[in-house]
Amino acid sequence: MTHPDSEQLVLRVLGITLMVAALAESVHASAAVGAFLVGLTLTGETADRARKVLTPLRDLFAAIFFLGIGLSIDPQQLVPMLPVAVALAVVTSATKVATGMFAARREGVARRGQLRAGTALIARGEFSLIIIGLVGSSIAGAAALATSYVFVVAIMGPVVARLTGGPVPLVAVTSK
Repeated sequence: MTHPDSEQLVLRVLGITLMVAALAESVHASAAVGAFLVGLTLTGETADRARKVLTPLRDLFAAIFFLGIGLSIDPQQLVPMLPVAVALAVVTSATKVATGMFAARREGVARRGQLRAGTALIARGEFSLIIIGLVGSSIAGAAALATSYVFVVAIMGPVVARLTGGPVPLVAVTSK
């Protein structure tokens, strides 16, 4: 994969990814898991170049993915799920803050920085939407609950971060 041409790199990475994703599907695993494994195997300069040339595609497909999620959810199903989504958001936010604070404390960060580290994690809920994409409609109400949850943490995260004096996290798919 060390071809100097960026287009060749994109074609090769996408080709391998599609083959591994198809192989994963053929053994009844998720194509997304296969693609993830390809990403794990790319290292060094190849990974750096692939990251650079694939970023625009990643952003485009992420936008399309979220559009698809939005189109697949009936807005009337979101409101009944809000109480459960808020409860889940409170519990997961508390664990995210505790985890962030613990990690920052281990690195010798002062108390205020620990709190900033913890609150910066709250707004991360996109993984729930990825689960929706993988599970689909096989679990009744899962899509509406996960979407409600993502809305709640997307609003709650920046508010809590601002109230605690932490950085206001960008709610984006491009988190690393």
